[in-house]
Amino acid sequence: MACGASGGDGGGNGTGADGGAGECVKSADEEVNCGDGIDNDCDGKTDCENVECSFDPYCAPEQPAEGCGEASFVGDPLAIPDGVGMSYQTSVNITGFTDGQVLESAAGFVSACVVMEHSWLRDLQIEMICPSGQTVVLQEFLGTTGSELYMGQPNDDDGTDPVPGIGAEYCWRADAANPPMLEWANANTGVGVLPAGDYRPVSSMDELIGCTLNGDWSIKATDDWGIDNGYIFEWTVSFSTDIIADCSDWID
Repeated sequence: MACGASGGDGGGNGTGADGGAGECVKSADEEVNCGDGIDNDCDGKTDCENVECSFDPYCAPEQPAEGCGEASFVGDPLAIPDGVGMSYQTSVNITGFTDGQVLESAAGFVSACVVMEHSWLRDLQIEMICPSGQTVVLQEFLGTTGSELYMGQPNDDDGTDPVPGIGAEYCWRADAANPPMLEWANANTGVGVLPAGDYRPVSSMDELIGCTLNGDWSIKATDDWGIDNGYIFEWTVSFSTDIIADCSDWID
């Protein structure tokens, strides 16, 4: 929020009446009205320039509501049983944007995060789908070759009937320091567990430009290689508060 207007030459006017040509007339020992455009204490500082106005609502920048821009799936864990070409999908419904609003820039989308476990990352194709159908490939299935790589702490001996292990949080961000997951894995052979943290998606977040923002955002996980399985315990999609008209109306 912008600070109050300047009090004019000579440090402003404490009372609104000159004590002499260009002279400030002190009306208080400190700034008592942080939005009146007057240097009340004649210290040469007006309104928000004063330290005593730092926490005044007129001067303090508005903070977004806690959780604004985030929407999470926290229902029953989504099992990803073993199966070739079988997909499992869950959605979060978002209503906090302006009616008809679309994503105009990829910078408006911050991240997609999952808390999950799986006993073989290389089995999986993981995609995010926006309400109007555009899709970003987060993790890509590259074929039935490569060393075993866990996500989180899975139960590796539970066959085709999954038993939940312990999930780790993995996020996909356009600006992540780590490359896409399998690119990271292929450059770090011998590592048996994919570290939790941020990774770049396989396809560009630019694929989301033009997406309708309100509606169902979905995570789709497809198991394309036999034997292993896992669970998605929760997932979150996050947007920049810069594209949200009213954080007080944001509903997760």
